Amino acid sequence: MTGAKGGAGGSAGNAAGGAADNGPGTNPGGSAGQGTDNPGGSAGQGTANAAGTGSGASAGSAAGQQMAGTTSATPTGGTGVTPAAGAAAGTTPTAAPSGAATTPAAATPAAATPAASAATPVAAAPAGASGGTIVPLYTPPGDPSWNTVIAGKAAHPRVNVVAVVNPANGPGGGMNSAYAVGISKLASAGVKVIGYVATGYGANAAAAVKADIDRWQNFYPGQISGIFFDEQSNKPEQVGYYRDLSQYAKSKGLSFTVGNPGTDTAESYVGALDVMLIYESAGVPSAAAMGGWHTKHPASNFGVIPYAASIDPAFVRSARQYVGYVYVQNDTLPNPWDSVPANFADLLAALE
Repeated sequence: MTGAKGGAGGSAGNAAGGAADNGPGTNPGGSAGQGTDNPGGSAGQGTANAAGTGSGASAGSAAGQQMAGTTSATPTGGTGVTPAAGAAAGTTPTAAPSGAATTPAAATPAAATPAASAATPVAAAPAGASGGTIVPLYTPPGDPSWNTVIAGKAAHPRVNVVAVVNPANGPGGGMNSAYAVGISKLASAGVKVIGYVATGYGANAAAAVKADIDRWQNFYPGQISGIFFDEQSNKPEQVGYYRDLSQYAKSKGLSFTVGNPGTDTAESYVGALDVMLIYESAGVPSAAAMGGWHTKHPASNFGVIPYAASIDPAFVRSARQYVGYVYVQNDTLPNPWDSVPANFADLLAALE
């Protein structure tokens, strides 16, 4: 899900050994190379936003970001879809920028995705507890999608709604007044807002990533609650890199950290980040993809952001046995993160 393009889309990059971006969603202006990223990167994410569309203004972030899997105008991260809103507006980093090939889900290394263990007991969501959703909001503040998120939260206040904003495949070069106003409206409605940052599957220098974290804090003081690390690597040897970045963000008051490999990852990442998006591809994930070793840990550690899928309450209830955060997008490549489903409120109703 790479920002606009960077958010998803991470899985593709991880699957390809990091060569291709995963990016959850396409960040607008997100770097090319991120799978469908933004919000993610799972295999199959790989469409990058050309021109690096990132979510909102995030366009232009590193090539290869794809948010949650698709290049949309939104930043690409895992999928890396770059937000459609356009680079300046922060195209969704989601899918990797145009030019980034969509990484097929099959590209994810088999070893990275442990087989689900049927023998492992699955803890059901606590009775009465509401679930949550992480939305790759890779559109510019004036887009109707922002009001859709606000209205959905108002109608379902018990559901934890997290919105990833991405002005330019990251915070951009300065404060954007439209984003400042839009973020304020989201926060006033009870939505937790976190800022998009691309990590290049661990290839981006920690100092550069920390500089982006500082910019988020300086441009929008008191408005951003955490950081969304798109194009997260799923390699065990890079756990320390992400743990350090997460701790740095928290030292700056950005207390909620989300990583978007867009596909399965090493168990050793649990605890290094607060949440990881372990699926960012077309169609909803199977129980096997969400189960396995994940069931040894609280569901709150994980989330999924499938695209090209319909909101099905039965799937949402089933997924909550394994993951704490569920987002379902009916949009598809090349940029699934340049919109929010008109029936977003139905997803929140299913999460209550």
